[in-house]
Amino acid sequence: MVIRNNSLAYTMWRRPTVHPLMKVHIFNYTNWQRVKDGLDEKLNVQDVGPFVYSQHLERVKVKFEGDQLSFQERNNFKFLPDASVGAHFDQVFVPNLPLLGVLAKASSLSYIVQLALATTLSSVANHKEAFLKLPVQRFLWGYDDSIIDIAKPFLSIQGLLNFEKFGLLVTKNGTGSDRFTINTGENEKNKMNILEKFNGEPALPYWGSPECNSIEASDGTIFPPSLLDRNSTLYVFYPNLCRRLPFKFIKEVEVGDGIKLMRYGMPEDVFDDPDNNPTNQCYCQIDSGECPPRGIINVTECAMGAPAFASFPHFHRGDDILRTQITGLNPDSESHESYLDIHPTLGIALSGKSSLQLNIKVQKSNAFGALGFLKQGIVLPIAWIEMSVEELPKSLQSLVYHGTYSTAAAQLGLTVFCLITLTVSSICLFVIIFRRRRKPCATLKIIPVDTELKSQL
Repeated sequence: MVIRNNSLAYTMWRRPTVHPLMKVHIFNYTNWQRVKDGLDEKLNVQDVGPFVYSQHLERVKVKFEGDQLSFQERNNFKFLPDASVGAHFDQVFVPNLPLLGVLAKASSLSYIVQLALATTLSSVANHKEAFLKLPVQRFLWGYDDSIIDIAKPFLSIQGLLNFEKFGLLVTKNGTGSDRFTINTGENEKNKMNILEKFNGEPALPYWGSPECNSIEASDGTIFPPSLLDRNSTLYVFYPNLCRRLPFKFIKEVEVGDGIKLMRYGMPEDVFDDPDNNPTNQCYCQIDSGECPPRGIINVTECAMGAPAFASFPHFHRGDDILRTQITGLNPDSESHESYLDIHPTLGIALSGKSSLQLNIKVQKSNAFGALGFLKQGIVLPIAWIEMSVEELPKSLQSLVYHGTYSTAAAQLGLTVFCLITLTVSSICLFVIIFRRRRKPCATLKIIPVDTELKSQL
């Protein structure tokens, strides 16, 4: 399993034959116009989808440096219409993310600069409404929007945009800009596939402690088998969340051919506030001491300064205030859980599911009238995404089968051999000791006889 150049493990790692499914659920705001007109008090959302895609991953720009391996990821997501509930051309009402992001960043500027920005944005059609009607394809994979381009001189975000169109998943397809450096496990098996640098840095710069800034984690595909302990915590790095997330052992599960796997799940308190989970205190803002409510984490630093927050789907395990301000949310602990099923000998995650939701917080000022009807600080759910592995290719199934039973047979053979060796060694040792003890006794019996014979002579 060590990732050596031109080895089987390297080939499987560079171009995985497993194609995870990405299932996207979009929140459709059915009554935003009625709320704006004062006819409804609360926004209502409808969970639309899933829109299903298969992920085809290739690791590119690979470079070996001793026992370290650096690379970038190239993704190609293919739409699966037969597995989806809905079509790409379905229309949805969604938050105007470019506008919400720009106005949130502008809220910290002086009022004069805000007025200048508002005047400049008045020429853009999309700046007038807090919600947009878009086809699913455009919303996810990119649509033309000039708001960010116009706001660049005011917000100092030049150079941070690596895409031409705006879309929720626009940076997912193609080669990502993030560069990862992992340990191959060549010299230290317990560090195999563990991240050691992210974009050239050994730690993150975002949070208030070394523990929260740590990137010592796997990408969730392969773990060092030595770390697979029922009492140990595994970590998976999520670059889009600016942090790693813990997974703890839950139970053993059995798959085909009687193969037993170890299931590790994401703890339910992982997004809790510091009052309920003190380890999350370092994820609060250092200067203001402000902490998000229970159930969401701040990922603004990974969203070019837009007030983005992550949570479980439908604010599962979240503070009541997150759900009472919006109707139509239905959290479900079973369908919204996250877990990994890992082979205890090979360290490969053979199945699993990760479900996370992206949200945006409304931060407005009096200089911009488009957001006037929305409550200050309300957190708007945008979409939730489930990544899952539901079927393994036959080549990997064969590898897992032989990796399970051939290894078990080898372990059994070694155990029997050791027992036989131990038994034979014990017998030999007993014989040696017995012979050594017997010889002095014979000598003692002979001595008196010799003495008596000598006296007679």
